[in-house]
Amino acid sequence: MTSLMVNTLQGIQMKAESRPYLDAMHAVLTHAGWTTLFKPMLAGMTVNGFRMAVHRRLTAESVTAYNWHAEHFLAADFIGILVSSKAEFTFRRTFPLYRKEALADICASIDRGVAAICWHNGQFVAIVGYEQVDNGSCSGRLYYVDGRSDEVQSFDYMDFGIGEDRANPSPHWYYQIFEGYIPMDEAAVMKESFLQAIFKWEMHDGTLPVTDYACGEAVYDAIVHALSSGDYDRVGASETFKCMAAAKQDLAVYMAEAERRWPAAGEAAKHYVRVAELFGSVAAVGVDQVDELCGFFREAKQAETQAVEALRLLVRETLDNRFHDVGLR
Repeated sequence: MTSLMVNTLQGIQMKAESRPYLDAMHAVLTHAGWTTLFKPMLAGMTVNGFRMAVHRRLTAESVTAYNWHAEHFLAADFIGILVSSKAEFTFRRTFPLYRKEALADICASIDRGVAAICWHNGQFVAIVGYEQVDNGSCSGRLYYVDGRSDEVQSFDYMDFGIGEDRANPSPHWYYQIFEGYIPMDEAAVMKESFLQAIFKWEMHDGTLPVTDYACGEAVYDAIVHALSSGDYDRVGASETFKCMAAAKQDLAVYMAEAERRWPAAGEAAKHYVRVAELFGSVAAVGVDQVDELCGFFREAKQAETQAVEALRLLVRETLDNRFHDVGLR
């Protein structure tokens, strides 16, 4: 005889605001009671908001082009959240075994009262519940929120990883489980975020081929080149610029809070405010307004360069102690 097992968490609120992973992370952590940080603070302290990468044709995947496994672990680790995550390709012969393990992990997390995050239909979503047939088979549904709708939606266990568009399945699967938290000194976390911001500005993400992607400071020149050449994805560019504008607005708010705590951060905060203003201008014009856009991006590069230089002065002693590896903690 089989029975139906059902468990759905109540009261999880997720709002999609152009920051795919951060939106889901904020929803999970606030529901669990593990953070009271508002999103801009979470964006800065997890370093999520400081990361920049674009495809050189400005395609839509620019927004999620990074090492999810590593970056999401670090984002949580910076603020004292203990996590575990797994990711692989859906076309591997071992995928059905990994899917079974992933579903067990996610359901166990729900049973502990903590939502999970997974990649579904081209976005990060918060898994808030499940129902499954208790007969040992891989039969059931996961319930999730994506922030675009107030409704809780669901998908079949067999759609985990590949998505619901069978004609265009996702090549990769990913999920993250939140296991606990350790109280952190916010001042120390914020100082570390400044060091990581410098690292993100200087370094190329080693998982992305330089021929196809630009990271950090190089993003601005890549955008201007793509726009000037005319060889860019109009829809992808619009989505990329929208997400970048949201991140820059977060950083402006974050640095304003940093200035409130440490007046010496005021110089960096002033430049990040200017960057956010320029990205607001970018979002207000069409992606075909090339000359105007290039002017905004050139000025934004200058403003953000000044912001990073101000951060260098702010954390220069620790920066010097890390020698060639600024990202090393």
